[in-house]
Amino acid sequence: MAYIGAEDVKAIRNALKAEFGKDFKFSVTRDGYSGVRIAIMSGVANFYDGELDSTDKYSGRVNKFDGYTQLNHYHLHFYGAYEELFTKISEIAHTAPGLAGGKTYYCNDDTQSDYFDRAYYVNIHVGRWDKPYEINLEGQRRTLQIKGIAA
Repeated sequence: MAYIGAEDVKAIRNALKAEFGKDFKFSVTRDGYSGVRIAIMSGVANFYDGELDSTDKYSGRVNKFDGYTQLNHYHLHFYGAYEELFTKISEIAHTAPGLAGGKTYYCNDDTQSDYFDRAYYVNIHVGRWDKPYEINLEGQRRTLQIKGIAA
């Protein structure tokens, strides 16, 4: 049965802070008792550039990124230039608790028999429904200077 404790969520939060430092600000909260919700609240990435826009497969309508979106963590390759960033966040969410001495992630799901057995669920968002993602322009300038690109 899926369960994640407060200490494991704290381990994920600390690992994200250690990995991304001042480049991104995260909201990492427990989602019920069975999962963790990770929201990228602000950072140096410009997610408004069209990479997170999606097209409805039934109506063909294009949904523009408006500061909030839920990511499909099973198909992070859908997100183009941000695939590497989202994959790293997912990897940290699945490994940090075990590395900190907490729960080790496992997934023994068997969808054919409708049997789901995993350590905990991970949901990744950009922004929140009540607070949109913000671009950190000062951080963007700092990052560009570190990489040797004139801002």
